[in-house]
Amino acid sequence: MTRRIMKKKNEKKAVFQLNRLFEKMDTQEDMMDKILDSFDTQQEILERYYQEYQELKRKNQKQYLMGYIRLRDDMLKDVDRMKESGNINDDMLRLLGGYIDTLTMVLEDNGVDIFCCCANDEYDPELQKPLEKVDVCQEELGNRVVKVFGCGYRWRGMILKKVNVSVGIYNH
Repeated sequence: MTRRIMKKKNEKKAVFQLNRLFEKMDTQEDMMDKILDSFDTQQEILERYYQEYQELKRKNQKQYLMGYIRLRDDMLKDVDRMKESGNINDDMLRLLGGYIDTLTMVLEDNGVDIFCCCANDEYDPELQKPLEKVDVCQEELGNRVVKVFGCGYRWRGMILKKVNVSVGIYNH
């Protein structure tokens, strides 16, 4: 009889220890779930920070490139003004041309596409900015570029600056 009592006590003790072990395992499983949830949350936070970083980086690059674009456009306008006034010599033209070429290379090296249009091209509001509207007397000249005032710039599929143009408007 004592053996039976001892056996039952040992069985109860083993069951009790197993239950405690299962409780510990459940607690550890809960902790692991919390840790995994924490990792997921941290991953989401990191992804958000990375997206914000990329957006800030893109904005800074855009500002940097826009500075070069404005400088290049201003130099091109200055060359045109000097040519019109006759107040330019070959040395000055070569010097400014060299600077303009360097700015062009900097923009192209940074992935900027420089695009132009020609007079009589069809007006495209996605790529062209109308500075003036000119009345035309022929219907086929309506909605056409009459004069081009510069270049346009595109970077990573985004238009940085449209081509400045004058557009023909046909009035019946």
